Amino acid sequence: MKDYTYNKKIITDVIEKLKEKNIDLYLIITSEGCDPMTTFIPGVDTVGSSAFLFTKDEKKIAIASKIDAQDVQESGLFDQVITYESYDTTLAETVRKLAPDMIALDYSEAIPFCDGLTMGKYNKFAKSLEGYIFHICSADLFIPEVQEKYKG
Repeated sequence: MKDYTYNKKIITDVIEKLKEKNIDLYLIITSEGCDPMTTFIPGVDTVGSSAFLFTKDEKKIAIASKIDAQDVQESGLFDQVITYESYDTTLAETVRKLAPDMIALDYSEAIPFCDGLTMGKYNKFAKSLEGYIFHICSADLFIPEVQEKYKG
């Protein structure tokens, strides 16, 4: 079994940056490893559509397919692992329950590593939250700082 000690430290540092920058939620939306960020945070591989949610009040939630859920649970990185029948509905319900105002997403004009969220996935996510008002910012506001700490 993989040792996730390194990843736990990264998650802790990311949550500290969320607090520092007053960002309510960092949301990674991925499937089949399409977002390069997942190699850094959380460091768990998934095949199906997945989401990793980290909040400034230290909640760590994963949404994973039934096929991926066991590996995600066994990582020990998350307080809660939610499996789904409908990915989009489950993600939208989870975000609504967390009630974030500011959501950091993986898009960036300047830093390719922070630019893993496709426009299609973003539009689908935004549509699933129709009527819910939120603001977005780029994860490039804090991920490079965290990465710098782990270089070398």
